[in-house]
Amino acid sequence: MTSTDDQQAARDRLAELSAAYTEAEAKLEAARVALNAGIVDVLKARTLGPSEVTRIVPYERQHVGRVAKAGGVPPLRERTVVSAKAVPEPPTA
Repeated sequence: MTSTDDQQAARDRLAELSAAYTEAEAKLEAARVALNAGIVDVLKARTLGPSEVTRIVPYERQHVGRVAKAGGVPPLRERTVVSAKAVPEPPTA
């Protein structure tokens, strides 16, 4: 085998491996999208809570929260903290 043949064989091998990598990456993205949609469905239906979902999926609790928020899942409780910068309402007598 000549040097040119070796180079072409190396190029062919890298091209094949690169194509396999790209295919695997596409499958991973499809699986990620499906998993995120499943998380949103379960949380919207209130079938499981975020902590239980976190025990099952390969995401941390904060990421499950980000996925839920991006998917439009309403929070379990309304916010109770009021900004100190908010203008207080005048007392009613």
